[in-house]
Amino acid sequence: MRLETLEILCSPLERAPLEFETRPAINGDATQFLVNHEHGLEFPIRNGIPIFVEPHQITGINGRFRKIYDRWAPFYDLLSRVGLYILGVSEHKLRKEFVEKLEIKHGDRVLSTSVGTGADLPLIPRECKYYGLDLSAGMLRVCQRRIEELGILVELFLGQAEHLPFNDETFDVVYQMGGINFFSDQGKAIREMVRAARKGSKIVIMDETEKVARRLENIPGINAWFRHHHRPIIPPRDLIPAGMEQVESCELYDGQAWYLSFRKPA
Repeated sequence: MRLETLEILCSPLERAPLEFETRPAINGDATQFLVNHEHGLEFPIRNGIPIFVEPHQITGINGRFRKIYDRWAPFYDLLSRVGLYILGVSEHKLRKEFVEKLEIKHGDRVLSTSVGTGADLPLIPRECKYYGLDLSAGMLRVCQRRIEELGILVELFLGQAEHLPFNDETFDVVYQMGGINFFSDQGKAIREMVRAARKGSKIVIMDETEKVARRLENIPGINAWFRHHHRPIIPPRDLIPAGMEQVESCELYDGQAWYLSFRKPA
């Protein structure tokens, strides 16, 4: 882990600073930790990924979807392509247009709050500093393989978007590409995105609409995501904190995706 990464991390609940610590291995468990002795906190680093929440600590809708993502992680990219093909949407075109909307500049520090398998990474500008968080260890393992294949430097973290392990005003761009429809607390996740963003930063969120959920909920494999939701899928525009600037809300791809973006006041 880079020193500059350690400097932007904090415990997700207490917001306490963390130190890096190495210990002898016991029973093959982690040997590296992020710790705060004053608060009695320790977070293991497994396979190079800091673990800010263990599976048994992920409850509610997040807990259900964590299991789904873990189970389907090896096949997720294929399922995503199939789903978008059924909808008549080009995945490459969708991701390319989305990344362009992020307006990433040279040297920007960029956070994806649900990085998944890292499908956006081939399109992310190489000159930025990229950080990805996800609640699924299975998805992060796939993402790690993609990072190795691309030969790029990306820092990954296992955690929940509702409790980001980053200091205030850390990132120049923060985005959420899919998944937020089924978060346990969408409002908390959006407020966390705002907290972690620097003043003047752009925040972008996109996910599928109710129209898509209805079309895909009966397709084997793909329906694993949509048969579990029990609330209407609507863009969470009302959950954007007051005072945000340049708020944009629209539907894309013939009403198959909703898009929100706004800027934190400078």
